[in-house]
Amino acid sequence: MLLITDEEGVRTLTLNRPERLNTLTQALIADLHKALVDCTRDPGVKAVVLAGAGRGFCAGADLSGGGGEPDPITARWMNDPIFWEPEQLAARLIEDAQIPVLLHRMPKPTIAAVRGPAAGSGLLLAAACDLRIASETAVFKTAFASAGRCGDPGGAYFLTKLVGPARARELLLLDEKIPAERALAMGLASRVVPDDALDEEVRALALKFARGPGLAYAGIKRNLNLAETASLEDTMAQEGLSNARASLSHDGKEAGRAFMEKRSPNFRGY
Repeated sequence: MLLITDEEGVRTLTLNRPERLNTLTQALIADLHKALVDCTRDPGVKAVVLAGAGRGFCAGADLSGGGGEPDPITARWMNDPIFWEPEQLAARLIEDAQIPVLLHRMPKPTIAAVRGPAAGSGLLLAAACDLRIASETAVFKTAFASAGRCGDPGGAYFLTKLVGPARARELLLLDEKIPAERALAMGLASRVVPDDALDEEVRALALKFARGPGLAYAGIKRNLNLAETASLEDTMAQEGLSNARASLSHDGKEAGRAFMEKRSPNFRGY
């Protein structure tokens, strides 16, 4: 259900349930979580692309019950009332929400390649990435209110940070379908490209990151994430330290040499 491919430092994770618009099952969630942990830990992975097979990115959680065999814990307890106590269910939801956290915090650029529907949990996967490159066929929808739900843990945070509090309220409360161009205008999409150009656009951006100064990218993400919650003084302290490390690194020195020698730098990621 999850295809993993590597190309020149770019790892692409493709949700592979096209017949179900790549809706998330517990097994797929487990596979995706493990894959993202591996991406975070593997120094050979310089950039991560998250995509969906077929005509959709991810239409959210699979509510059909047709997602295959449940995991052992679910199989053991699903018919016991304690399994559905709010505290138990909340704990499982928070654990599943570590996937967007990994996309958001890993010290490597992450890109969502959005074709077709990105709804519910799928929208939050895209929102957690650093960039969302959307095809003209992309449609975004929170899809929680229409299902009688409030939203996955982290959803209010990511959407508010991404589009602002007023737009986040609009997205979650009205629960409307947002086409690609409107998503671009409100900041939900980073870029919109023709459908047949999506894969190549994402590939070019990911390879640019993979060939770039990885240590600097990690510092940029660290600075931006801290800036969402910290004071000006704390953010500046972190920025100063990150910039000092980057300046004294191989890549920082190589950038200076390349500029003086009028050539392209040969970054190594340290």
